[in-house]
Amino acid sequence: MRRGLPLRWYLVGLLGLFVVAAGAGVWSGWSQARRDALAQARADAAFAARNVAHQLDVGLVSVRGSVDGVATNSAVGQLFSDPGACRLAFSLGDSDSGHLDVLRSDGTVACSSVPATDAAQARAYAGAPWLADALRGPLTIEAAHDARTGRPAVLITAPIPGLGVVAAFADLAVLGTSSGEQFGGARGLEFIFTGTDGATILTRSPEGARWAATAVRDSRFVPGADGIDVTGRRTVYAEQTVPGAGWHVYAGADRAATLASADRLARRQALVAGLGLLAGLLGVVLVQRRITRPVGRLRAAVRNAAASGRLDPAATVTGAREVTELGDEFNGLLATVDRELDERRRAEETALEHERNYRQMFDASPYPIVLYDPGTLALVAVNDAAVAYYGRPRDELTGMTYLDLRPPGEDGTADAAEPVERNRRQRHVKHDGTVTEVSITSYITSFGGRKVRCAVVDDVTEREHLERRLRQSERLESLGQLAAGIAHDFNNLVSIINGYAGMAAADVEPLAERDPAFRTLHADLTEIVAAGDRATALNRQLLAFARADPTPETRVVDLNAVVADIETLLRRALGEDVNLVTELAAQSWPVKVDPGRLEQVLVNLAVNARDAMPGGGTLTIETEAVVVDAHYAAQHPGLRPGRYMQVRVGDTGTGMSREVLERAFEPFFTTKPKGQGTGLGLATIYGIITQAGGHARIYSEPGHGTTVTALLPATEDTADTAGAPAAARPHGSGETILLVEDDESLRALTERILQRSGYTVLSAGTVDDARRLATAHARIDLLLTDVILPDLHGPALADEIRAVHPGVRVVYTSGYTETILASRGTMPPGATLLTKPVSAGQLLDAIGRELGIAFPGRPSVAG
Repeated sequence: MRRGLPLRWYLVGLLGLFVVAAGAGVWSGWSQARRDALAQARADAAFAARNVAHQLDVGLVSVRGSVDGVATNSAVGQLFSDPGACRLAFSLGDSDSGHLDVLRSDGTVACSSVPATDAAQARAYAGAPWLADALRGPLTIEAAHDARTGRPAVLITAPIPGLGVVAAFADLAVLGTSSGEQFGGARGLEFIFTGTDGATILTRSPEGARWAATAVRDSRFVPGADGIDVTGRRTVYAEQTVPGAGWHVYAGADRAATLASADRLARRQALVAGLGLLAGLLGVVLVQRRITRPVGRLRAAVRNAAASGRLDPAATVTGAREVTELGDEFNGLLATVDRELDERRRAEETALEHERNYRQMFDASPYPIVLYDPGTLALVAVNDAAVAYYGRPRDELTGMTYLDLRPPGEDGTADAAEPVERNRRQRHVKHDGTVTEVSITSYITSFGGRKVRCAVVDDVTEREHLERRLRQSERLESLGQLAAGIAHDFNNLVSIINGYAGMAAADVEPLAERDPAFRTLHADLTEIVAAGDRATALNRQLLAFARADPTPETRVVDLNAVVADIETLLRRALGEDVNLVTELAAQSWPVKVDPGRLEQVLVNLAVNARDAMPGGGTLTIETEAVVVDAHYAAQHPGLRPGRYMQVRVGDTGTGMSREVLERAFEPFFTTKPKGQGTGLGLATIYGIITQAGGHARIYSEPGHGTTVTALLPATEDTADTAGAPAAARPHGSGETILLVEDDESLRALTERILQRSGYTVLSAGTVDDARRLATAHARIDLLLTDVILPDLHGPALADEIRAVHPGVRVVYTSGYTETILASRGTMPPGATLLTKPVSAGQLLDAIGRELGIAFPGRPSVAG
C-alpha cells in the first residue's frame, strides 16, 4: 500500500491555489467590468442618439408639413387682408420651441403663432438675407438668426406665390435642452448636434444657448468612441444621422463616470477575495488541528468494528496518509451503506424529477393556472401567466379566494362537483375591472402535501367575438345572394314596364299637345316611367348590397379630395343644428373606387347621423392612412392585411342597442317610423364598401353616439383622367340582328326598339328558333342574346351561330350581374354584357360600338 504526504501539505498547496485563483479572478473581473461598462455606455449612447435623431426627423418633417400646408391653404390669402383671422399655432413639445409666421414679401409679419409685441418685431425680417430666396422656393437653413428672439434657430420656409412667405423658426437652444431632458436618462447623457458638413455645432445639451450655432473649430470637440467634448472632457460618443436633414447627432457618456463603477466593483471584489483567503488560512489551521486527531480516533473505531465482523474492507484509496489509512478501514462500511443510500437516492431523484416536471409545466404554461383549496376556495398558488392575466401581484392573489376572481353578484357555484371537469364556462374579472369569458378545465391534485384543485383558465372572449362576427358575415352574404337572385327577374319586369311606358309616352306626347284627354294619359304614362325609374334605383341598391352591381365607374381618387368636395353639400343637408367637423389625414394614399358611390356612402351616413341627432350635435368625418396587420385581419373576416385609407364618420346622437347593431347592415331593416326609411341605407353602404375590396364596421353605444368606420384598400395606380364627352347615339342602316330572348314581352319590346332605329330584326324565343333563323338567312351582322336560356347558355349558342356566320358580332344581356356570371364561368372573357334593365340608349350604344357604326360627330372606327 502506497503512503501519501501528510494532510497539512495538501492543505498548504490548496491555500496557494486559492491565492493564485483569487488574484486572477479579481484582475479578470476588473478588466471585464471596465469593458462591460464602456460597452454599455456606448449602447446607451447609441440608443439615445437613434431616438433623438428619429424624433428630430419626425419633428422637422412635421414642421415642413405644417409650413407647406399653410402655404398651400386656399384661405391663407385672407391673413394678408384680414389680420384678425390669424389663428396659427406652433409647438415642438415646448412652449418656447419656436414660432410660425406668415410674412409679406417685404418681410413684415402678417400673422404669427406668437404675435409681435411691438412694431419693431412686426418688421423684424425686413431685409433678412434669406428673404429673397424664400420668396422663390422652399428653403431650409440649419442655423439662421431669428431677428425676433435674437437666438439661432432652424428656419423652414415655403413661398406663397404673389403674396409672401410662410416661415417656421425652431429655437436651437430649446431643441438641445429638451433633447437632454427627454433622452439624457440616468447617465445624464450629453447631446451635440452638428450640421450636414459637420463644421458647425447647431446646439448642445447642456448649455444649449451657449453653444448654439458655434463653429466646431472654436471648441475642443472630437467625436468618436473615445472622443472629447467641447470642454475637453473624455467622452464615449455614439453618432446618428438625421435621415431627412443630414444633421449629425452625437450622444456622449462621461468616460470617467462610466469607469468609476467598474473600479468600485474591482475594489469590492479584491476585499471579498482577501477576506476569503483569510478565512481559508484559518480553515487550514483549523483542519490541521481539528481533523487529524478525529481521524485517528475514527481509525481506531473502524478497526474495532472490523474486528467485530460488521464491516468488510475491499477498496484501496490514495491521498493523505491519515485519509488513506481511514479509507482502508472504512471501505467495507461504505460498500454496505452505499447500496442502501443508492436505493434511497434513486427514489428521491424520481420524486424530485416528478415534482420538477410538474413545477416546470405549472410555471411555464401560457395559460393562467390557479390552485385553490376545494373546501375553503382559498387560492394556494398561481403561475406567472395568472399574475399577468389578472393584473395582480402573486402575494395579493394568494390572499384571495376563487370567488374573488368572479364578478360581484355572479350566480353559480365556484367549485366543480366532479374530480375532473372540462370546458366549464364562467366570467372572471381582472384587476382593472375588465370582465372576460373563460373556459375552465380543472382537476384534483396534491400540492405541498395537501389536496387542491388545479384550474386552467382559457380566455375565450375574443373567440366568441370572432364567432359572432363570422355568423353576421355569413348572414349578410346569404342575404346578398338572395338579393342578387331576386334582381334577375325584377330587372326583366322593370325593363318591360319602363320600355313600353316610355315608348307609349313618346307616341302620346304629340297628341297630348292638342287633346286634354291624351294630356292626362301622357301624364299617367310619365308617372309610370318615374315609378319604374324608382324601382330601378331600388334594385340597384339591392345589387350594391349584394356587391354585384355591374356599373361602378371606378377611378383612382384621393379620399381627402372626395371628402373636401362634398363638404359643402353635407353642410347644407345637415342644417344649422349639426356641427360638421372634418379631420383629413396628412398622408393620403390613392384608392380605386367609384367616386359617385363613395359620395353616396358619405351622404347616407351623414343623413343617418342627422336623423340620430334630432336636437343637434356634432358630426365628425376623419380620414387616416392605416396598415392592417395579420392579427387585425384575423379578427375581421373578409379583411386582408395591407395598406388602407380609413374614413370614420361619427356622431353624438342616440346610438344603437346591441340587438339593433347586429342587424344594422341587413337590407330592409330599419328602426325609423313607417314611411321614413327603406332600410337600404346602411345595406347599400356595406355593399359599396365591400365591392371596392374594403371593410365596414359600426361601433355604437346607446346614448353615446355611433361611429361607422370604412377601410378602402390603397392602390399603386395613378389618378385616372376624365374621358371625352359622349357622342350622339348611332342609327342603323338595315343591319340584320338575330334577337334571342325567352321572355316574350321583353323580346317584343326589344324588337320594336331595334326596328325603330333602322335595324332588321330576326326574333327567336328559343334556341331551336335561333338555329333555324341562322341557317335560313345568308347574312346576320350581330347576335343579341340572353346569357341564361332554358336549353342552352348564350355563349354556347354564339359559338354555333359563328360556325354558320363566322364574322357575326355578339352582345349579351342578363338579369344576373357580371360578377355572378364570371364566378360561375358562364361568360367568355372580354364579352360585351348589358345588365337588365337595359335602357334603349344603352342597348343602341352597345350595338353601334360592336357593329362599328359611326357615332354622329365622330369618325367611324374600322375593325
